[in-house]
Amino acid sequence: MKVTLISPYKMVWSPGIRILSACLKREEYDVQVIFLPGDFTDKYEDTVLDEVVKLSVSSDLIGITLMTNFFDKAVQITQKLKESLSIPVIWGGIHPTIRPEECLDYADIVCRGEGEESVVELVRKMEKGQNYYNVKGMEFKVNGKIVKNQIRPLIRDMDSIPFQDYTYDEHYILSEGYIRKMDEMVLKKYLGGAYEIMATRGCAYGCAYCCNNTLNELHSNQRIVRKRSIDNIIKELMWVKKKLPFIECIKFDDDHFFTYTLKEIKEFCNEYKKNIGLTMHITGAHPNTISREKLSLLVDADLVFIRIGIQTGNERTKKLYGRNQTNRKVEEAVRIINSFRNKIRLPQYDIILDNPWEVDEDLIKTLMFLTKLPAPYYLELLSLTFYPETQLYEKAKREGIIHDDLEEVYRKPEYHTCKKHYLNGLFFLLKEYVQRGENIPTKTMFLLTNRVLRKLKISWLLYKVLCAKN
Repeated sequence: MKVTLISPYKMVWSPGIRILSACLKREEYDVQVIFLPGDFTDKYEDTVLDEVVKLSVSSDLIGITLMTNFFDKAVQITQKLKESLSIPVIWGGIHPTIRPEECLDYADIVCRGEGEESVVELVRKMEKGQNYYNVKGMEFKVNGKIVKNQIRPLIRDMDSIPFQDYTYDEHYILSEGYIRKMDEMVLKKYLGGAYEIMATRGCAYGCAYCCNNTLNELHSNQRIVRKRSIDNIIKELMWVKKKLPFIECIKFDDDHFFTYTLKEIKEFCNEYKKNIGLTMHITGAHPNTISREKLSLLVDADLVFIRIGIQTGNERTKKLYGRNQTNRKVEEAVRIINSFRNKIRLPQYDIILDNPWEVDEDLIKTLMFLTKLPAPYYLELLSLTFYPETQLYEKAKREGIIHDDLEEVYRKPEYHTCKKHYLNGLFFLLKEYVQRGENIPTKTMFLLTNRVLRKLKISWLLYKVLCAKN
């Protein structure tokens, strides 16, 4: 039984598909993985899709992973495969999990939720010629009708999941316009010296704009956040050092690393210093979970980068987003991080703009709050996207803010592209200042945002002066 797995994502880390490949290989199935990196707005050339077809021709099952903004790419790949081959195609990932019926307009099978156990069971039954339409976590289109099954319970034992598949055999990548066999040099180029790992799964917060808002509803009767053992994490990283000697940095890309207890973090740091010794990034910290004790241990183990989602500084929007942090708690977390500024590179703090329910006063409150945070830091400014089935999506749909999901959500330009207006411009101006270690004083921000001074164009003149100093 041969399975081909395809990732259309911009980056080749793609831990989900690599873990799925490892699960199938553990059961001794033949697996090949094709990475097709590129911006989600770009279409694949016909020559590239022809190569995908040639690589997939001997497969018994073809799987494609996708998030919402990669929907068009998944459709393009699937349509080409179906034009040329009579091999079942399965879609998995966040978008098929939340919109399975839509995905079954193109794919034969959809995997909903965590796929490690579901896909292995599906492949096993397909190989044995058994009925597989009853596999939990799967939906099918059979003779024009949809067959639905229950979602499989969340995997409780995180240590039972194999490490990501980073073998070179049967891995291919779209590079410089054509698909080539993966090798160490190509992998090194695309990884950029960083290895992405998840120590935990799930997010307990389920903010109203985030896909976890929808995923948590699907598993509302279960414990959402699950942690790997420290021993299991260290074993994977020791394997990485041996297998990928060019890796210089370990990137923990999950939402709950700081929910490990102080005792667990102490154990982790001791083992990390002893056995790993590479720089470390943590990209999903919540202000409520940061503590000086935990951060001190991690910095001593060579943590050099941290990212926190602040999103807003005003109470009305926090309530809308379901963010349960206080400004005081955010400021406390930022000051703790800033106290390690000689060892931590520019920390990243995320802010969401382009919220249609925010008025000028809401944005001004966030700007005023940001002037209180100690620099330097990197301010990541994001344009609010209404991901399907989240609370904010449903609200936007009810109120007529969204009319066309495909054009306004799926094909929305890069979420870093924010609308151009005066107050948004102040966020970008502030970004330039704090990144170089300065801040715009609170009194100056008051003058920049004052309604009367803005009406008189005095604020605009001050804005132009500050821009000229940049």
